[in-house]
Amino acid sequence: MEDKVFKYAILISMALHMVLFVKLYLSKDLDLLSQKEQEMVYKQRPAEESPQVFAHKEAPPPPPPAPAAEITAEVPLAPDAKPSETTPFKPGNGLSEQFTMFEHKPDKIKGLKVTREVEVPMLKSEKINTPSYVTYYQIVRERIRDRAYVNYTKLSMGEVYLTFIIKSDGTLGELQILENRSVSTEFLKNVGIKSVQESAPFPPFPKDLDYPELTFNVQISFQYREGE
Repeated sequence: MEDKVFKYAILISMALHMVLFVKLYLSKDLDLLSQKEQEMVYKQRPAEESPQVFAHKEAPPPPPPAPAAEITAEVPLAPDAKPSETTPFKPGNGLSEQFTMFEHKPDKIKGLKVTREVEVPMLKSEKINTPSYVTYYQIVRERIRDRAYVNYTKLSMGEVYLTFIIKSDGTLGELQILENRSVSTEFLKNVGIKSVQESAPFPPFPKDLDYPELTFNVQISFQYREGE
């Protein structure tokens, strides 16, 4: 009898332990499940708020532009002009139509007028003095004088004495300055040489001058005068 009671007590005790164990196991699973659900809830992104729809309101029209103000400018008067009312102008009309520009012109400076003079006088030849030679020599002198006048660009006074050779066909031969007969600056000497060189070639000799070449001497005189 006592053995049966003991056995029933052991079975009841085991049954109670089993119930408690199951209860504890289920309670622990429920806690874990609740914790996971909370973590899942925390990990989810918050729901986006639905955009608010605002009623479209038309912008008020811009205020009308203010009328352009008239600008009044005073036009400078000439020394002998009478004062007048100021001349208004509006933007965009152009200054040339609204203003009269007065340009101040400087007083005219009275300068001296310079007159250049170039002369190539006739020099007598001791060897030849025929009419053909005189005529040909005059042509030579006029050509040299014309070129000397063009090259005479600086105000300097003096005389340059040159001797040169012209061949029968009119080509220029030897050319040199006679320093002992010249009274001039280096500028005038250069003008003299350049003028003779630019005058060549000269016309061929006439038939009366039956020479292979001839020597000519010229004296170029440079002068200038100042006047009103």
